[in-house]
Amino acid sequence: MAYQKSRKLEVKHAVIVAIMSFSSWLVSYALSYFGIMKDQIAVFTAGVICLTVVAACSVLIFKGVKNVDPLLYVATVFSWSCMIDLGIALELDGYIHNFIGYYFAEGEPYLQTAHGTLINYWDGTVHFALYLAMVVLFFNRLSYREVGLYWAGSILNSMIVLLPGAVTGNHPFKLSIFLNTPYLLLPIIAAVKLLHERPPQARTFLRFPSIWKRPVDLLFVVYFLLVICFSIYRVLVALGGNFSSMKVYLKEYEPYMQDPTNFPFVQILAYGYFFVAYYAFAIYGLVCPGQHWMSDWSLIHAGALAQGQVTYMLGASHHRTNMMYQLDSKGFEVKIFYLANLALLLIPQVFAIWCCRDVEKFGRSQTIYRYEIEQNGPSTKRTEETKKRS
Repeated sequence: MAYQKSRKLEVKHAVIVAIMSFSSWLVSYALSYFGIMKDQIAVFTAGVICLTVVAACSVLIFKGVKNVDPLLYVATVFSWSCMIDLGIALELDGYIHNFIGYYFAEGEPYLQTAHGTLINYWDGTVHFALYLAMVVLFFNRLSYREVGLYWAGSILNSMIVLLPGAVTGNHPFKLSIFLNTPYLLLPIIAAVKLLHERPPQARTFLRFPSIWKRPVDLLFVVYFLLVICFSIYRVLVALGGNFSSMKVYLKEYEPYMQDPTNFPFVQILAYGYFFVAYYAFAIYGLVCPGQHWMSDWSLIHAGALAQGQVTYMLGASHHRTNMMYQLDSKGFEVKIFYLANLALLLIPQVFAIWCCRDVEKFGRSQTIYRYEIEQNGPSTKRTEETKKRS
């Protein structure tokens, strides 16, 4: 740690990536100014060309750097499109004009919805920051694996909701939907790669107290059990459950589920069909500690819930959501809505921190030792720690 504190932070490559990313605004404005984006074929062709050129530029940025993780090339290309998304969101909310309107007219019209606007804000801010963080951490020989896992969960959740919602909602089909292919496939590949490269860790032979003697772990078990029940209940509500309580809940507490854009509906289904399985495995990992995959998956889950919940909660009161499906501004129902959804947002973040802090119970998520040893050799302190373990 003394070495880390004394070294100067290397941010040169991150600055280059950021400058290149903002060039997307110049490209977008030029395409809009010359008026050549008049149909979906032109928009799709321009998108393919731009992504290809940016991918080539990312190779030049890291030329001469040894052992560059392919994830950095992905981060560079995706950061360029982040600024496109931020421009779309700003224009949809009226902060800028005549910037990239052609794209959500002839490219991806479903982005004009509340969900589309908010997902663009998230991509243009949070994802952009995560990409730059990965670049900075890599060039400072620090672990960027946790950031990568968090990002993978976040962007995969956005794609799981965005693409099915775009296909099944009340939106006209446009060719540019296929431009999302790399934003679905590459994060999946990145997540598999990061999970496969989990830092080696010997199986622990420590005897842990029972779950009844670990109050924090027990609270998380109770939380996951409650969330399983709540997620299944909301899926049944979204699918048109006939119980009177379900009809009341849909009408009074979460009318946003009925939005004809289908994005809220798909998000609720994702909670029921994807996250419930994770909750069950997390309960197992808490009851039977020593499962070293827990830290990795807690980060993926935290990223997914952060993206999903922020978009869902803000979408429920966004001006682009039809008034019929918007959340009321006050009342008991509003308090219940925010209490439940804030719990779904915040507790997974706390759980990820809890898992990453306890290496023996939940596994090591950092790869910091490997990079430092490659550059500087093992430190005296680390050598002493190794002797103690052996």
